[in-house]
Amino acid sequence: MSNRKKLSRYQRVQQILDQSQGPCIPDYQGLGAFWRDLSTLKTAELYGQRLIASEPDESDHQPDSLGGKSCCGEGDGMVDSLAASESALNQALIPGGSDATVGECWPTGGKNPAQQTASSLAGNTDRTAEQGYQTRSDRSALIKGLRKQFPFDGSQFPPLLWQAENAVSPSDIDFIATWIDDGCPESDDRQDNSDESTGTQMGYGLTQSGASILALARGDALHTVSAKHCNAISDDVQSLKIRKEVSTLSANELSLLREALACMYTYDPHIFDERSFNYWARIHTDSCQHGWEQFLPWHRLYLYFFEQTLQDYDACITLPYWSWSDYADVNRATYNTEQLDMGILPEAYGCFLDAAGLAALKDSGLFSDSELASLARLQKKGTIYNSGLRFLKAAKIDYTLKLSVGKVMWSDKVNAIYAELRRANPLWFPNRWPGSLGIATHYPTAANVQGILSSNNWNQFGGGPVYDHHFGWLEEMHNGMHNFSGGQNPAFLSAARAIGVDNPDPQNSFNPNYGYMTDNRVTAFDPIFWAHHANVDRLWAVWQEAHPGLDPEDLDGILPPWSMNVGDTLSTRKLGYEYMRDSYHYPVSGQQGLLRFNAEKAGVKPQVLDTFRKAEIRLHRMHVANLFNAVIRVFLNAPDATVATSVDNNPHFVGQVTTFHGSCYGGPGHCDKPLPKTRRFDQRPLHHHEPRNFRIDATEAVQRMLANGETDISVHLVVMGLDGKPMDDAVFIDGVSLNFMD
Repeated sequence: MSNRKKLSRYQRVQQILDQSQGPCIPDYQGLGAFWRDLSTLKTAELYGQRLIASEPDESDHQPDSLGGKSCCGEGDGMVDSLAASESALNQALIPGGSDATVGECWPTGGKNPAQQTASSLAGNTDRTAEQGYQTRSDRSALIKGLRKQFPFDGSQFPPLLWQAENAVSPSDIDFIATWIDDGCPESDDRQDNSDESTGTQMGYGLTQSGASILALARGDALHTVSAKHCNAISDDVQSLKIRKEVSTLSANELSLLREALACMYTYDPHIFDERSFNYWARIHTDSCQHGWEQFLPWHRLYLYFFEQTLQDYDACITLPYWSWSDYADVNRATYNTEQLDMGILPEAYGCFLDAAGLAALKDSGLFSDSELASLARLQKKGTIYNSGLRFLKAAKIDYTLKLSVGKVMWSDKVNAIYAELRRANPLWFPNRWPGSLGIATHYPTAANVQGILSSNNWNQFGGGPVYDHHFGWLEEMHNGMHNFSGGQNPAFLSAARAIGVDNPDPQNSFNPNYGYMTDNRVTAFDPIFWAHHANVDRLWAVWQEAHPGLDPEDLDGILPPWSMNVGDTLSTRKLGYEYMRDSYHYPVSGQQGLLRFNAEKAGVKPQVLDTFRKAEIRLHRMHVANLFNAVIRVFLNAPDATVATSVDNNPHFVGQVTTFHGSCYGGPGHCDKPLPKTRRFDQRPLHHHEPRNFRIDATEAVQRMLANGETDISVHLVVMGLDGKPMDDAVFIDGVSLNFMD
């Protein structure tokens, strides 16, 4: 056993950064090796960025009243009737009423193009003490730089460390972050137990050892599926952001979306603030395009700009889509009926009572002991309900109204419950009663959707031009789903008449006749609108893939309120996103050449395997340098595959790709990977050594696995030279992913 002295955590931090930087140390604005002196490290700034953030000042997190000072004078100005009515509805849905207080939840108080909250990072969801709050390490430039976060993501500065010999591993970054959050102690009782001879660290952050990296690269150990947010991974491998089907969102991905919406709701009293949810909803009220060829392009931009605002809150957020046809079977029995409010929506948009909500309702003094007991049973059971009325019915509490200054509003009991349901799930909306409208109608099936996608005519699929305008097939289906998801309020007349209102206003904000999704004027105030239209946009993207070059007639048509035109909307890739049913990513160490790649079972969700249209394996960021050319063979569920494994009539064989490298000429460093682009106006094409990506169609191979009863999928790679012999120094990649599209 070694008798060497154990390292303190700060000494381990020094060691990690020394090993990463190597012998070449940049000037770092005169700081040099800033990590070698603790007092320097704790106070130094790099281009105005504190390397270690200052100790948190509790006064920075004191809540401000919703009714406090206005910004730019917008708080007290005159607003139109729609803004006023929706503001009243929003205020009613705030737990504690309009006098409730909230903190400033928006990161840095304004737009920040790549600001991330701690909940974006896998394994670190417990590090966010409250909504919008970031730990000291999250605010430290050193950690941002090591994690390639703004402004060290290449947009302003390169990631840290500069000119490094080796990248700092994610586990070592987490180790440094924990040390910062613990106060940056110089010496403490918590010592590092690393073995310098192997690079293995044990204790506070497990560093992947050289031996384990080698075992993974040889195929002797299994690569594991990353638990990070799918779009944090996209940023890591510099790929498009992913819009996923809402049912496949991870708990972390769904929670982050809900956090962002909850934050946006707090800005709704400020009607001109772009961080307000209602600000974006009113754009649809004022400018939406329907019934002609601009329907699809306009809504694509609408979703894009709203999503950009969500990404100001956290760069990982994208809008999920709601695949309507997935729910055709469960809705078949409830759609064509005279019974209202019986439809089924994705669970993410339902309502439920959590423990905090139950405690708040107990403290309100509004409910009897029997009502509280009923609410407690629902909270314990955890059932998710598709409408507030269904929740109230299960709780055995009547849906009741009251008159306030001559206007119909929810009773205090209903208001208190709805406020807690909305707090628990910001995706739920009270004016939503999904299901039948009392007449025979049709819910779209997968076959119906496929029929629309089979059209090979833009006018038929997407609508006619301004001089011959008409609805397209896709918009017609979209119309029906608006009506289904909004539905009709079963208690509209009875609840109003119970308080003496015989002719209630059908557009009352608290007790309308129909759900908001049925009304083009207010539809975007319901959060499910965005998932509904993301699916519309996805179906257009699928149709575009199958019918390239079939576009609207007027590509120069402007899409107000934006200055972009129809032609600007034709590529989702140029807008920075793609649609996937789900994605399973395996990080790979790019520091060791691959001989074989073996992955654990991906754990693909059953609903993904039931509905996918296309499966694809991607090899991310293959290094391009002075390397030998090689062949990469791809298999599914074949952990024993080697260069000797036959590919002829092998159901596990997916396909193969061949690399094309070559000699590298130039001075020292010429063959290294290029630095990320940091200059805004650098319009040069890809650097010739920019890491490249491969995509392999795995649709038929996955179908063969399923036909053989193999419902859990794993990915395997075998690398060989052009002579067919194993080669371990030709393929260096940063990740492998298994992706499903529908």
